Amino acid sequence: MIDEPTSLLPPSGAGESDDTTKTRTRLAMLVEKIREAAGRAFAFKTNPLRSVLAVAGCLLVLFVAAWVLDKIFVYFLARSYVQEVADVFDLNKHLANALVYVTFVALVFFGGLTISLSKRRRLVGLLGVFVLMVGQSLILWRGTSKEIISRDGNALKCYVITRDGVRYGERPGIDPGTGRQCRAVTPEMVERLREYEKGNRPTQITGGTPTFFNLGTGEPIVWYSKTKNGEIELFDLMGFHPSSGEELLPITKDVVEAWNLQKQKEARQAPTLIDPEKYAFFDPITGKARVWYRRADKTGDFEFYDREGFDPRTGDALAVISRDVIAAWQQYKRDSESQKCYVITKDAVRYGNKPGIDSATGKECRLLTAELLQRLREYEKGNRPKPIKAPPDPVFFDLRTGEPIVWYYKARSGAIEIFDLMGFHPETGEELLPVSRDIVEAWKAQRQSEAVRAPQRIDPEKYAFFDPLTGNARVWYWRSQKGEYEFYDAPGFQPHTGEALIVVTKDTLDQLKRDAEGRQKELEQQRLKIEQQQRERTERLERETREAAQRLDEERKKREAEIQRETQAANLCDQLAGNPTDPQRSGPGAPFDALKARVSDAVANCELAVRQYPDQLRFQYQLGRSLQFGDRNRAYEIHRKLVSLRYPAAYDNLGWILYQDKKNVPEAVNTFRMGVRLGDPDSMVSLAEMIDRKYAYPMDQSETKISLYARAGALGHLGAQRALQVEQANEAKAAQDLAVQQQQQRLMLEMLGTIVQNVRR
Repeated sequence: MIDEPTSLLPPSGAGESDDTTKTRTRLAMLVEKIREAAGRAFAFKTNPLRSVLAVAGCLLVLFVAAWVLDKIFVYFLARSYVQEVADVFDLNKHLANALVYVTFVALVFFGGLTISLSKRRRLVGLLGVFVLMVGQSLILWRGTSKEIISRDGNALKCYVITRDGVRYGERPGIDPGTGRQCRAVTPEMVERLREYEKGNRPTQITGGTPTFFNLGTGEPIVWYSKTKNGEIELFDLMGFHPSSGEELLPITKDVVEAWNLQKQKEARQAPTLIDPEKYAFFDPITGKARVWYRRADKTGDFEFYDREGFDPRTGDALAVISRDVIAAWQQYKRDSESQKCYVITKDAVRYGNKPGIDSATGKECRLLTAELLQRLREYEKGNRPKPIKAPPDPVFFDLRTGEPIVWYYKARSGAIEIFDLMGFHPETGEELLPVSRDIVEAWKAQRQSEAVRAPQRIDPEKYAFFDPLTGNARVWYWRSQKGEYEFYDAPGFQPHTGEALIVVTKDTLDQLKRDAEGRQKELEQQRLKIEQQQRERTERLERETREAAQRLDEERKKREAEIQRETQAANLCDQLAGNPTDPQRSGPGAPFDALKARVSDAVANCELAVRQYPDQLRFQYQLGRSLQFGDRNRAYEIHRKLVSLRYPAAYDNLGWILYQDKKNVPEAVNTFRMGVRLGDPDSMVSLAEMIDRKYAYPMDQSETKISLYARAGALGHLGAQRALQVEQANEAKAAQDLAVQQQQQRLMLEMLGTIVQNVRR
């Protein structure tokens, strides 16, 4: 009886494909059928013959199994061979399967030749296997030579930042060409490296708190530089410091903590000057100092502050208070108070020990009192005398000591001015003097004389003629030759005749009553008439005043608006109508969509700018650019004039008017070509579009679409930069498709050649 053969296939695993499982099943069924057929064939033989046949059958099965295992091994080898290439070039699944089959056939063919008895065939087989191995490596090298990161996110290259761009290496470490660290590329770095390659450079981060690390991977996304004084500056991109030229480094946790401490120090409040007489030097609970101080080198004066910091005038650090400092300050106070006299100078206070004439200045050294000391301190701090305006009347003398605390100046006219501090008169420069009682009385008399007012006419029907407490007269009158009375509230003179007013008496009142009874009705009518006239006149005057004020205000606003408009016309013309790609623009300019939204403002301001600056071709161009939305005929004439003056940006605008309005395609193309020769990026893009629409053909290599987009992009044209990327991508894809197609054709030809050779044999 024949023993049950063991499985000739490797044990199945969870990771095997459906093709492998089906192959194993077919082979198992084939082995089982061979075993059953051999059993039926040898069932009638004698035992020795059966044994020989059984051994022969087993050998045959083993040979078949070895052949099958060899082909399975070759198949999986070919699959892994092609899978690496497919991953690098992102090949379609079905194309990858086709390449697997072709590679499998090639491996079987060349593998069979390696075990041939013919030396020449063995060499051909070995050479074929060698070419397949080297070819895969070269293909993988070609596919990954321009890639910096694999599809699974692993770094394929390392990078070194240079001043011109990014230098890529194959292995992280020290780059031998630059001597700088070659850092591994991470997925987070790819976008920033591309930005740096496009010409973007690091910008300093000044406001707010940035995100320092990627929230998903923890990789640094901020770079820093440390100045000589230890200050940390943050930047949003790798590169070099714009001032020092040192390479920026990726941020670390330690640097983030140091930067946060730096920001906290910058946010601290500045120290404030305090009054040591009213401020507690130490905390009553902890005993810690609450005051910082500085002492002047020349005068020895103390200044006290409420927090640590630096002196705003000298930059010296403030020192913390101590008991010794307090004792020195108190001694300084006592020494200052013991001085007996003072002399005011324009810069400071000079102290002396003997009142009288100071020998150094020639001025009087006046007696120093405790009341004056505080004002002298104010003068030393830089405060200067200010005039005292009355009312109310000031306090001239200290209520406890009687010392003068107000200073005065007497002009040549005898007018007296009083001030709140010693010093010098701000207009004449003469020294102010302490007030005396005589000066105070003279000043009050001066005030009273200034307070005397002219008598005001009153209504006798509504005004009390006599004081109800004293009975004294409160009214004065004047009588005309016609017997008319005028009453006033103060003594004086009639303003028209100059006659003295007479005080009212009881006899005067009796006469008034008699006259009033006869004229009451007439006066009442006259009064009503006068009141009506006054009311109408007042209303008319108010109306006229309002209308005049309104007219003046409107005229003022109109003049201000016109002046402001004339002043800002040039800037507004640049802002509203400037071409962002005009080489002669001033400012960022405005795209066509933004110009269209405010075209009326742009036209008005550019018209005014052209009148103000007729020699500036930029304003004429921007006016023509604005008129393209409304008056295209006038815009056409302006651009034709500018083209005759060889203004570069006008060529593109004139070319499109010729194309769209005049339907003159050849002239439009020629205009674009002239703009290209003058370096206008818009003309370069427009000529590329004419070539794309088949209205023009490149005259040389410089007029290809890629060349035109590249030149315009180098001049800062964003649309050209995007178009260049699209063209380059399309060209690369076309080249890649052609290479793949050629490779497929070559492999198919090789496979067909191999099949034909096998058929011949």
